[in-house]
Amino acid sequence: MSYVKDTDIFDATNGGLEIIKAYYPNAEDVITKRTRQFKIRGNEKTASASLKQLQNGIWVVTDFGGDQVPRNAIMICQVEENISYGEACALLGARYNVKGAEMQVYKPIIEKRSLAPDETPKSYYFTYNETISKEELALIGPRVNEQHCADFKLRSCKSFAYCKENETIVTTATEDYPILVFDFGTWQKIYQPNSFEKQYRFRYAGEKPKKHCFGMDLIEKEYKRLKDKADEEYEYSVTEETEDEEKADKKKKDYKVDAAFIISGGSDGINLRSFGKFPIWFNSESEHLDWSEYKELKKMVKDIYYVADLDNTGIKQAIEMGLKFLDIKLLFLPEKLKKYTDKRGNPCKDFKDYVEKFYRADNANTFINGLDKIIANALPLQFWTEWFKAGKTTYNLSNTRLYQFLSLMGFGRYESKDTKEGFVYIKKEGSIVKELKPYEIENYVHTFLEERQMHPDLRDFIYNSPKMNDRSLSKLPLVEIDFTDADKNTQYLFFPRKVWKITANEIQEFKQGEVNKYVWQDKIIDFAVKKEDSQFKISTDTEGNMDIEVLKKDNPYFNFLINASRVHWRKELEESFENRPQAEADAYFKDNQFNIAGEKLSEDEIYEQKLHLINKIYCIGYLLHRYKDESKPWCVFAMDNKISETGESHGGSGKSLGLGSLDNILKRRFYIKGRDANVTKNDFIYHGVTEDTDFILIDDANQYLDFAFFYSEITGSLKVNPKNGQPYEIPFKDSPKFLITSNFTIRDDGPSTARRLLFTSFSDYYHENKDNEYRESRNISSDFGGRNLFTGFTEAEWNAYYNFCAQCIQFYLSHPDKINPPMDNVTKRSLRAEMGDAFEGWADAFFATKNIIKATLDSDEQEDGFKYLDNYFSKEAAFEDFSKASRQGKWSSNKFKKALKAYCQLHGFIFNPKDLQNAPGRIVQKIDGKTQEAIFIRTVEQQEVVVTDNVTEYSSEEEIFGKEK
Repeated sequence: MSYVKDTDIFDATNGGLEIIKAYYPNAEDVITKRTRQFKIRGNEKTASASLKQLQNGIWVVTDFGGDQVPRNAIMICQVEENISYGEACALLGARYNVKGAEMQVYKPIIEKRSLAPDETPKSYYFTYNETISKEELALIGPRVNEQHCADFKLRSCKSFAYCKENETIVTTATEDYPILVFDFGTWQKIYQPNSFEKQYRFRYAGEKPKKHCFGMDLIEKEYKRLKDKADEEYEYSVTEETEDEEKADKKKKDYKVDAAFIISGGSDGINLRSFGKFPIWFNSESEHLDWSEYKELKKMVKDIYYVADLDNTGIKQAIEMGLKFLDIKLLFLPEKLKKYTDKRGNPCKDFKDYVEKFYRADNANTFINGLDKIIANALPLQFWTEWFKAGKTTYNLSNTRLYQFLSLMGFGRYESKDTKEGFVYIKKEGSIVKELKPYEIENYVHTFLEERQMHPDLRDFIYNSPKMNDRSLSKLPLVEIDFTDADKNTQYLFFPRKVWKITANEIQEFKQGEVNKYVWQDKIIDFAVKKEDSQFKISTDTEGNMDIEVLKKDNPYFNFLINASRVHWRKELEESFENRPQAEADAYFKDNQFNIAGEKLSEDEIYEQKLHLINKIYCIGYLLHRYKDESKPWCVFAMDNKISETGESHGGSGKSLGLGSLDNILKRRFYIKGRDANVTKNDFIYHGVTEDTDFILIDDANQYLDFAFFYSEITGSLKVNPKNGQPYEIPFKDSPKFLITSNFTIRDDGPSTARRLLFTSFSDYYHENKDNEYRESRNISSDFGGRNLFTGFTEAEWNAYYNFCAQCIQFYLSHPDKINPPMDNVTKRSLRAEMGDAFEGWADAFFATKNIIKATLDSDEQEDGFKYLDNYFSKEAAFEDFSKASRQGKWSSNKFKKALKAYCQLHGFIFNPKDLQNAPGRIVQKIDGKTQEAIFIRTVEQQEVVVTDNVTEYSSEEEIFGKEK
């Protein structure tokens, strides 16, 4: 047994609270309440237990309806599993992945020996115990006794031997590994309930029949008993003068068994039998009741029930059975059962689980009464009743049956604040939810009856029934549908027939309806997708350097992103062939059309381009992952990598196409025209944004975009002021992510902005040859045979696109840290935007003209020439010079200082070195006899500074300027 510390278990489960909730789901409802009293037993009328957190953080439960002993989570596990404290630690450690835990695996004793003379190869031999032990009975169910097992030929097996050609393998049961056998003489079904591998829990020996119905013989026996009894009573009744023949016939017809219950497996069936019921089940879950078996059952029983497991497969099978035999009643266990987990940590779903979680010897009557109510409320999918009287069939349309039928067919009402009625009609098909009109529901019912060729009199009755009108349908149950398709570690993508579950480790594929996730029909990715191998491999070395290997070469979208990341393409494709034949250049271009690691580039240049590509993959994954993480409240800002003078717009690099086209997956994109200079002044800017909006695209943002306007919406809730409607607020977790594309950069690169932005940068590989700046124009279609991205895609290219996007999500989920592009050009563009053209032009001239000192001058002559770099100068005087030269009259002194800092950062200068500051964040000097704020710009070349003698330290502005003021 593995060794697990109880303290580690408590640390891993929030003081044991997660364990307590798993055993007692009702505890979750009282965690935040002052009086933490809850029901510990499913059928009790009043709360009998209390939840309390001790000072050390450990949670305990006290059962006042029991022994009133406060128990922590491990002690609760002891009681519920009937195991020791150490065994409970091992079990919980494995279940909650606690350090030092090992999965508890029970094994039988397996021995090999020579084939005995009286043993036949390929045969089984069984050695049975005389009785089934109490422990084995308890393993099956709390009320199960030996007679219940005998009803189904179930025996306790000491060992069984399987004979091969030359040897015999003997499997012997142990105390922790019991072996049970359904023995029918010529064949056996071996049941090993504690087998770790689910597929090995059952195996067969002997001549297994093609199909076997467990429990059918028991029903036949009971039917014969009742029939014989009825026949005796009939013979007696007709001899009595007081009993007429009609009453006697009525008694004779009432001898059928009350009910048969179709159930999913043996342990469920035997548990149901322990309550006096008659279950039947088949060898395999894939085997179902056929028409001949149904007819045979109908002769012997009054009602047939189908007991559904509560997982998706179980519900689906119940509906299929109900549609095949319309009068079979579908029995659904309480939904609260799914809040509990079994010993393997899976949600409880079947009848055995129901008995184990809710039955107690001291509440047997309460449990049985509850079970009887569940049975009484089971309804068939036949939503009408009919009876024959006076030579005519009469029909009645049952509201309760109709609403259940429609609910199980996927229909219902879904709450909607946007409608007058407060709801919309919907239909669920697998994971897809479609909005409907009431007449579409009515049409479905009529089509259902027509396709099943029901009698015209019934169909006429339904046509004329007022129970199919809008008023009646408005009483359909309201359904709660969780459209959450992502959490911190997972993203689901929905296709017409498949659902992809994406995590950091894998992409799993499911059929529609196999996962309990839902999506609106208009958000389905309408493509018959097929999973492909990985298209790229991204690795990180021990020093944190990332690398990417391109594994798929023919995905147009991926190839476009590769070219959009080639920031050194001019060196590779133009400068390298400046004096060489054009044919040579053309040949190289053809071979390297989509190559991120061209041979004409240095290792550093290749590395930079790869980082740009990795960044784009990360950004795509971030945008496609719909989960909103408060630690990652980012707006993706896509810009041009090319450095240009501020105000100069290039565009054409593919930003909007490359990222904006993610609406092929994120179907509900909200578009804001970024070119509009007044866009942030629009009071209704978010009109139309809802919780179902996937992302907001601010496209082609102008250079003066007030990014601070979006601060609160990016990091917090989003407030919508709709036209002609009441304002509403979308919580952060449900609000859409932001994407901004711009030919310009953000002018404000302060920390408030930086922490909200996830940059991505597009090269000018695709460009227009404006003013002959390039040798040619190149657009995206020219790289793909004249086809545009997406509009000209083949099915194979679409499939590659969706697989690539899913793999981008997978990469994002696997990498917790933000991946920005190489920031050199991004930073330079931001700094230039901060300064503006006018300031940069003035600064270049100001520092150049004032700083020119001819190398031929001697030191005495140098002292006569004043320089502004590596020297103190007056901020006020420089500001005046700038204002006069540039005629920028609206600038403030602080704005001037910020621009000066940006200029220094752009050129690698140090603005006001800390070792020279003698006031809070400033340098104060006496210049021209006046104490004033000074500026000192230290260049890379000039590190030594002559510090003015008798420097005065200041602590406040009053101290600095008090006398002058």
